[in-house]
Amino acid sequence: MDVLKVSSYKQKMIESFPLDCEIKSVSIKNENEIYAGTDKGLKRLKDGVWQDYCDDKLYSIVYCDGKGRVLGAFENKVYVITDKGAELLFEFISQVTDIKFDEKLYVLTATHVYIETEDEDKFFNLGGLEQEGLHLAVGSGRVCVADNRCIQRMEGKRRTWRCIFPDHSTMPKIDIQCIAFDKNGYLLVGAKEGLFIYDYRSGWYSKELISALPEESVLSICVCDDGSFLLGTDAGAIIIRNGMKKYLPATRYAYDTDVTGVTYFNDSLYTVSKGGIKRIYEQEMTLEDKAWHLFRETEKYFPRKEGYVTWISKFDGTDTSHITDNDGLWTQCYIGALAMCYSLTKNEEVLKAARRSMNAMLFLTRAPEIKGFTARAVRYPDEANWGKGIDKTGIIGQEWHRSSDGTYEWLGETSSDEMTGHYFGFCLYYDLCATEEEKAEIRDAVCAITDHILENDGYLIDCDGKPTSWACWNETALNTDSMWTWEKGVNSLEMLNFLKVSYHMSGDKKYQRRYEELIKEHHFLINAAFHKRADGHTCHIDDNLAMLNAMCILRLEKDPAIRQYLLMGLASHFDYERIEDNPYYAFIYRAFTQAPCDMDSCVKHLQDYPYDIKNCRMINSKRKDYEMTDESVYWIGTQQLKKPFGWDERPWNKLGINPFGIDGGSPDRSDNGMSYIFIYWLGRFLGLIE
Repeated sequence: MDVLKVSSYKQKMIESFPLDCEIKSVSIKNENEIYAGTDKGLKRLKDGVWQDYCDDKLYSIVYCDGKGRVLGAFENKVYVITDKGAELLFEFISQVTDIKFDEKLYVLTATHVYIETEDEDKFFNLGGLEQEGLHLAVGSGRVCVADNRCIQRMEGKRRTWRCIFPDHSTMPKIDIQCIAFDKNGYLLVGAKEGLFIYDYRSGWYSKELISALPEESVLSICVCDDGSFLLGTDAGAIIIRNGMKKYLPATRYAYDTDVTGVTYFNDSLYTVSKGGIKRIYEQEMTLEDKAWHLFRETEKYFPRKEGYVTWISKFDGTDTSHITDNDGLWTQCYIGALAMCYSLTKNEEVLKAARRSMNAMLFLTRAPEIKGFTARAVRYPDEANWGKGIDKTGIIGQEWHRSSDGTYEWLGETSSDEMTGHYFGFCLYYDLCATEEEKAEIRDAVCAITDHILENDGYLIDCDGKPTSWACWNETALNTDSMWTWEKGVNSLEMLNFLKVSYHMSGDKKYQRRYEELIKEHHFLINAAFHKRADGHTCHIDDNLAMLNAMCILRLEKDPAIRQYLLMGLASHFDYERIEDNPYYAFIYRAFTQAPCDMDSCVKHLQDYPYDIKNCRMINSKRKDYEMTDESVYWIGTQQLKKPFGWDERPWNKLGINPFGIDGGSPDRSDNGMSYIFIYWLGRFLGLIE
C-alpha cells in the first residue's frame, strides 16, 4: 500500500480586530496601520490596538492612496489626514461618493468625476455625469461609474460619458452595489443578484455561464495582486481563486454575514462587517506542525484534575475541562491519539500527557467501588455542581453518587459510548506506551469490565442493581428484541471487540471461547457485517463507535474468515458515509480493506481543519450554493444538507458530530484539539500519509 507523502501547505490563519461601532469605510496604509471611518469618528488600528484618530469628523470614506496619504471624505470635501490633524485637499461642488487610485487619484462625486493633476491641490473635472455617481472603478486606462441601475463609461475622442441601461442594451436588469476592474480590464459588477462580469463591449456573464461566480448579494469587491477576486457578500466573504469559488463564512472569517468591505494588502485578506475587521493570511506549515500546535493548546488549557479532557468555556487560562456525560469516551479518544503519536515520535511530553490521562481513566474504573463497573465521570468538592443530582435515577446526568469516603462523586448510568472508548484507549496505550507495571494495571481493569459484563448476562449493572439504559450486549436481547434492532449490529461488533481485547491482553481462553460462541451460535459476526443501518445520515455517535471498534478489532483479529465479515461491515459503513468526506473513516477503510479512496481529499480536509480551537458560530444559511435533502426528515423530522460544507466552513469538526448542519457552533466554548490530533496521527499510524 502506497504512502502519500504530504508536503507543506498554506494554513489559513485569522487575526481579529473587534470594533464596537458602525464601520463605513476601511483602508490600509501599511501592515501596522488600518484606518476606519465610523459613526463614532475616525479610528486607527496601530500595532493591533484601535485608537481614536485626528478629529471628530464622521468621514464617509477613508482611503490610503498610492502616494502614502491618508484621505478622508466628509460631505463635499476631501482631507489629507496626518498625526497633526486634517488638512483640506479640495472642496468639490457635490457630495463625494467614492475615491480610487490608479497612478493618479480619482474622486467621484454625485455629479462629476475628478482626477488629481500634477499641480498641487488641483483636480481636473472629467465632465458632468448623466446619472448619479455612486460607485467608481478605474484601471487599464478606463474610468467607469455606476449607480444602482446603470453604468457610465468615459468614451470617445472628446471623452464624454456614455450611459448603458438594461432597457437598451444586453445589460441585465440588476441592482448594482459595487464595481471594480480586474487585471484584464473586464468590469466586475457586484449586484444584489450576484457577481457579473462585463467585457466592456456587449457581453455580460453571470452564474448561468461561469459557475464560479456567486449568486449572493455582492456588497464589496477587491481585486488582489494575483488577479483573484475577494468579495464581501450578505453570506460572508468569498474568494474566487484558481478558477474556484471558496466561501469564507461568518463568524470564523468575518464578524457578521453582511461583509460590507473587503480589501487586500501584502498577501492578507481583510473582511469588514458589524463587529470589526478580520485579517486572513496564510502561514506555511505541515500537517504535523498543526498537530503539535493543537496538542500544545490542548495541554495548556484543557486537562481537568487527574487528566480528563473535554471542553472549556473561557479561553483565558482560568477554566479547565467541563464535566460531561462522556468524559470516558472523549478522554480515551485523546489517549488513543497520543498513543499513536508516541509510537511514531517517542516524544516524552506526549507520553507524559497520555500517562496522566490514562491514570484518570483507570480511576473511572474504580470510582463506583463496584468491581468492573465504570463511571461516566467524577467530580470533587471544589468543582461545579458538587452535591447536585445525587442518587437520582432515570435521567442521564442526574445519577451522581457519593463515594464511601466522601471525597468525590461519580456519575452512573454508564453507556456503550464509555465502554467503546475504554477498550479503544486502553488497548492502544497498552500496546504502544505502557510499561509492564502499567500493562498489569490496565489488563486487570479491562478484564474486570469484561467479567462484569459476562457475569451479568451481557449488561452493565449499576449500583441500584439495574442494567444501564444503553449498555446491552445480551445475545437474546440484541437478536430478538425489536427495541435493540438499531443497536444490534454496532453492539455485536462492540462485544466481539471487548472480548478480543481482553484475550489479547490476558491470554485467558475464556474470552476467546465466548468470542467464538457469540460468532457461531448467536451470529454476532453476521450482525457486525451489517452494523450500519440507513439512518438518513443522522446517528453520528454510532458511526464513531463503530469505527473505533472496527479499527481496534481489525488490528487484533488475524483469522481471514472472521476478518471477511468484519470488513464487510466496514466497507458497507464507509460506502454509506463516504459523502461526509471524513478522513477518519477513509483512513480506517483504506488501511484495512486496501480499497481505493480519495486520499488527496483526506489531506485537503486536514489542511482545511481550523488552526484555532475556538468554537466559532458558523453561519452558512444565507449561502445559495447548497442543496437540502429530505432523507433525514423520516428520522429527525427536519431537512439537512445533501453534502457537508468544507471543513473550515462547518461548525466545529469533532468525532461523532453531525457534519450536515448549516449553521452552528458555540462561541462561548472552545473544544480541545483531540479530533484533528486523532485523525492526523491515525493516518500516520496506519501508514497512509507521511
